[in-house]
Amino acid sequence: MPGTIALDSVCKPFLRTGQAGSARTSHLCPAKILDVCICVMPDTKTPQPQPPPTERRHRSDSTDRPTGLHDWRGHTREGVEWEIHRGDANSVLKAFHPDTFDCVVTSPPYYWQRDYRVAGQIGQEKTIDGFVKSIADTMEQVRRVLMPDGLLFLNLGDTYYSAKGQPKGTDKKSAARRFGLRAVDASGLGVPRKTIIGIPWRVALEMIERGWILRSPIVWTRTGAIPEPTAKDRPWRTYEMIFMFSKSPRYYFSRGALSRDEDIWTISARRRSNGGLHSAAFPEQLVQRCIDIGCRESGRVLDPFAGTGTTIRVALKSGRSAVGIDLSEEFCDFMVNELRGL
Repeated sequence: MPGTIALDSVCKPFLRTGQAGSARTSHLCPAKILDVCICVMPDTKTPQPQPPPTERRHRSDSTDRPTGLHDWRGHTREGVEWEIHRGDANSVLKAFHPDTFDCVVTSPPYYWQRDYRVAGQIGQEKTIDGFVKSIADTMEQVRRVLMPDGLLFLNLGDTYYSAKGQPKGTDKKSAARRFGLRAVDASGLGVPRKTIIGIPWRVALEMIERGWILRSPIVWTRTGAIPEPTAKDRPWRTYEMIFMFSKSPRYYFSRGALSRDEDIWTISARRRSNGGLHSAAFPEQLVQRCIDIGCRESGRVLDPFAGTGTTIRVALKSGRSAVGIDLSEEFCDFMVNELRGL
């Protein structure tokens, strides 16, 4: 047929050998192999190379849940490799080889705390159990791709159940925290009104049921956290949980990196500049400690909820390769632009 070319004749030269020695091709578009997309003009059979993904801004008007839509690859000036994948973390992880990463440091979206305006985002499930399942399902894939002697550091915040209807006014903490009637504002969530839900421990217990080993719950004391002046009948929240999970009873662990802080870490919660994006506080010092404790110097780091890329930047600056996944195209663009400067 005029203006077409056999796909096999284009694809075969560009097959990529994966870590296990098997040939792989990209699934991002029918004729896209690695970082080259082959197009054929209607009046010619000569393939025309297009700019690689690292030189393009991808846009999509689809409301469907992204599942590995785009990816970017690069390296720092020192040659440390990085990858960013845009898509649903659970789906993207399924395409990775098992036993690939030495350490995972991540902070998933909290339950009904922010609206990232992305279809299929985690954090807006109608029920508590639904949210717990969403996180645990993704962590099950994380466990599959984690090395047998690897560690997972999981940061989770909690949520109060107000049951008082749609919030009114503004929230100085973040504009992204006001987004209509939330499940935690409506009646019928199944817990008493005004209780803190206990989200972190609900997730941790579900993960233990699924085979994770919870080696240590770590209290992150957040100095410099924004006050809660509307909370007049309870203490303000000044800490969050970091759960240290292992896949196996024996794993890499550098005790000296604890700096004698053991399981209570006092680290500032002040945000780094992120181009105006509404992201949760996840300081570099916190990520650095997790990586120093749980990842060899030559190890590979993963963040399946990469956000603005804190884990990826910290890992790369320490000389470790890193892979980030995020559902938000805006966040991926931000990460890639920053990583190109390292």
